[in-house]
Amino acid sequence: EGRVRLGVEAGVAEVTLSRPEAHNGLDWAMIDGLLAAQRRLAALDGLRAVVLAGEGESFCAGLDMGAIMGQPERLPSLLEADEAGINPVQRLALGWREAGVPVIAALHGHVYGGGLQIALGADIRVVHPQARLALLEIVWGIIPDMGITATAGDLRGDVLRELTWTGRKVGGEEAVALGLATRLGDEPLAMARQIAGAIAARSPRAVAAARTLFEMAPDLGF
Repeated sequence: EGRVRLGVEAGVAEVTLSRPEAHNGLDWAMIDGLLAAQRRLAALDGLRAVVLAGEGESFCAGLDMGAIMGQPERLPSLLEADEAGINPVQRLALGWREAGVPVIAALHGHVYGGGLQIALGADIRVVHPQARLALLEIVWGIIPDMGITATAGDLRGDVLRELTWTGRKVGGEEAVALGLATRLGDEPLAMARQIAGAIAARSPRAVAAARTLFEMAPDLGF
């Protein structure tokens, strides 16, 4: 339904959440579109980097509970694990890794709940100073279980616990200070594209090897 746009130019893919009238809230069509985009990225040849962004006033305001509950018969499918032991909800955040290249997220406006967890699945996050980030799942009486124990590995444990238990909203500057975001920028999409372009200009084999090293390092035990 046009919820997600995917374009590729000069080895850089751009994935855009496109439900601006709802701050890119996650409804069934958006979930299906994001999962389809991840599958397509994993199959692309010559890919060097991915930019992940949201159209309109926000990156993603999280799960649209009204829309999701409008199709209750689909709810069990969200928790059905695939052959890798990952369910579709977790894959929304973890699935970007299967592209095999660096993923840079451009964050602005509302970055809440599932939207923040999707962003944490990116390798690099550029955030607008006025953006608001929060793990709002606690408001609904649920936990942020989209693979966040893996994607938030760079966050201090006490920071993750506080944000999870309180649902507190933080601005862009604090997000960088806490490790939720990488860089601050008045034009996060432009900066994300610039970073992706710089990565695309480097040796793809070296970038891939470094990516593998970073993924393996925490388990090496040194």
